[in-house]
Amino acid sequence: MRLPRFVGIVDLGIITIVLVTVALPAREMFGFSVLSGKKDTPAAQFALALAEARTIAKPDDGRALDDYTRKLDAAGFKDWAIDVAVRGAARTKQSPTQWRALLATSVAYVDHLDVVPALDYANKALNVCHDAQRAGDQTACPSWEEVRMELYREHLDAGVKSGIDPHRDPIGFRKAGERGLREIRLGGHDVPSGSGSAGSAAP
Repeated sequence: MRLPRFVGIVDLGIITIVLVTVALPAREMFGFSVLSGKKDTPAAQFALALAEARTIAKPDDGRALDDYTRKLDAAGFKDWAIDVAVRGAARTKQSPTQWRALLATSVAYVDHLDVVPALDYANKALNVCHDAQRAGDQTACPSWEEVRMELYREHLDAGVKSGIDPHRDPIGFRKAGERGLREIRLGGHDVPSGSGSAGSAAP
């Protein structure tokens, strides 16, 4: 059979590839969970996937970012949690929940025992909270969240000022942070000896 001049061997090859691609069924794809060990359960996989989907659907939602980074940390992906938190916090600059994103970043650093950047983000979160309150938006950063965040920041600040390396002495760092917290007395009654009410606060 004589082919027209404008149809060559290369053209036949291309047509053959196209026909094969169209005729063959779609290639089967496999997926697997990045979670492992005891936490590798369908419920844990779904919870992590849902948390990630919420940050994609609402990239400026600090609450969603907080939930996602905590679940990443619980799964053992501490570096990943920091990376997600830092990038997510940068996307929440115009959001009333920005302080939550900044606090989530601080917590992610703390869980990695990187306390200096953790303190920096805790200070940023508290400043944003105060800015929102001064602007009259009390719902953006409620007062009880502010108090909780201030206790966390004070605990972290005292630990950093102690000069103790949490990588080498995590217990000593925690105790130094606890000593930096103010003692609180309720009801105006004297506290019996040996039953001080000072404690630490975790976000």
